[in-house]
Amino acid sequence: MLNTKRIQDTRIDNDITQKQMAEILNVSKYVYNNFESGRTKIPLNKIIEFADYFNLNLDYLLNLTDEKQYYHYNKAKIQKIGKKLLKIRQELNLSQEKFGLLLGLPQRTYASYENNERPIPINILIKIAKQTGYSVDTILSRKK
Repeated sequence: MLNTKRIQDTRIDNDITQKQMAEILNVSKYVYNNFESGRTKIPLNKIIEFADYFNLNLDYLLNLTDEKQYYHYNKAKIQKIGKKLLKIRQELNLSQEKFGLLLGLPQRTYASYENNERPIPINILIKIAKQTGYSVDTILSRKK
């Protein structure tokens, strides 16, 4: 899951206050404080904005790697996640049903992510990364 300590450390290391970070992410200071303390789950789009702002690897923020990997990333295109999921599933030569089972999901739930019918939760992105070996940044088309 998301490593809120890494979020806080990144902000502090860059001499940015919680108020400034809240303004950058276009949320209230109260909401940002809840994100950073772990009381409220950070929506995927805000995690991406945070990572983009600091040129961070999403896998670092999601505790999948210890490498920060400051790269110049492409902006994630949330609306293209479904196409990337389809491509990954096809590369693995799996049906939607089998890929869903691999992730512990019913076929219809997985299909709704692949068809962009609903946003994909962070915990499912992490499962996909762990099960397939693809980084979250790759799944979100932030890097090749």
